[in-house]
Amino acid sequence: MTPDERLIAYVDGELPDADRAVFEVEMAADAGLAAEVQRHRALAARLAAAYAPILAEPVPLRLTAAARAANDRVARPMGPRQWAAMAACLIVGIAAGRALWPASGPLSMEGGALVARGGLDKALTTQLAAEVGPVKVGLTFRDHAGRYCRTFESPRDSLAGVACRQDGRWIAAATASWRAQAGPDYRTAASGAPPAVLASVDAMIAGETLDATSERAARDKGWTPKATP
Repeated sequence: MTPDERLIAYVDGELPDADRAVFEVEMAADAGLAAEVQRHRALAARLAAAYAPILAEPVPLRLTAAARAANDRVARPMGPRQWAAMAACLIVGIAAGRALWPASGPLSMEGGALVARGGLDKALTTQLAAEVGPVKVGLTFRDHAGRYCRTFESPRDSLAGVACRQDGRWIAAATASWRAQAGPDYRTAASGAPPAVLASVDAMIAGETLDATSERAARDKGWTPKATP
């Protein structure tokens, strides 16, 4: 387990008791590590708040049926190590082999950048975090360059990531393979996103995430940041 994976496992409460005790001793002696823990906890809280409207909804019957079918096949749930392995396929900016995206896929390589298209582009452009659709949009925030950025999860494409608005397009800053976990306790909270995506948001975000009012205002203005004096 890498240091980042260990930190995230601690924040998510997934470290074994013995490992957690060792980590807390290290944290008590390392102010930098303690600050990293606080940053990840704050990010998790922001993500949880963004997904709160979805978590409050009753579980759809189709998801319950899917869970029963999965149980019949004795499907094993994915643990943190499996998520970490999936996150190893993280894509940041230009990545070799992106020509392998299918012609009908959610991203296309244009001018050396992975650009959202189709349903993903529509969701990022028009959908608010509280709204339900084929693509789930989570956090909306400004990055250090002043761009609006949004996290997303697309069950149909087995894809999660974060994309930023630039030159009238949504450009993927980070993506990772992702699979929704269906079942009676189905949820799309912070721990459901791949660690690589969460780490990217943590590195990119400048200030706080947008609340519902600010998110709607940014959408209505076409995701165009205010000009700086």
